Amino acid sequence: MNIINRVPIERVLFRPPDHTKALEDFAGSIGASESQKETSPPPLTTTITQTAEKSPEIKPQEASRVHLTEPQPGGPSLKETVDYQNRELGKLLYQMEKHYAQRLRIAGIPCDCGSSKHLLGMEALSEETIPMVDNPQVYYRIINWVKEVGPKSTDEAAKSGLYDEEYPLLSHQARDFRKEIIGSLEPSALFPQKPGELEGTRILPVVTEEEKEQIREKAHKKIEEVLQ
Repeated sequence: MNIINRVPIERVLFRPPDHTKALEDFAGSIGASESQKETSPPPLTTTITQTAEKSPEIKPQEASRVHLTEPQPGGPSLKETVDYQNRELGKLLYQMEKHYAQRLRIAGIPCDCGSSKHLLGMEALSEETIPMVDNPQVYYRIINWVKEVGPKSTDEAAKSGLYDEEYPLLSHQARDFRKEIIGSLEPSALFPQKPGELEGTRILPVVTEEEKEQIREKAHKKIEEVLQ
């Protein structure tokens, strides 16, 4: 009787729940999950490989070579154009030849003597003439020479006196360039030649023998007047 009193009435009236089946179901679900993980294939990964496309190779194009092979309607021929360019270039070289020989001085006073203008003109004429001829090496050399002597030909450089001993050498270089492009050192070669006249010859008026004799007589009279 005492034992019955010690047992809770709920234990007698209600049967305690059986958790065995729930535990089995739980254990089964865990096992299925693990087996699913083992048997399921790995997720697919997509690898995108981009092939770097090579940019098209651009080959430098050669500059178009301009030859005035045919005279323009009413215009000068190629030879006439090149001769003109050379004469103008020769005049500027002649100017620089004199300025360098005088050590960039006017009345003994150092100055640039317009060198920047002369040198710029020489460079421009050389660049213009290059595409007109088949052998432009001399014009390339003149352009390089202009770039070399330019800093030595400024007003500041002349007044500094640093290049006084070098200026005569530059004068000879300008002289050599002038002879190379003109073919003569005669100043008359810097002007257009008459038809049939050889390059570099003097341009003198045509006079008769009678006129020459009159010129001689006048010259003699003038000399006698001076000596009296």
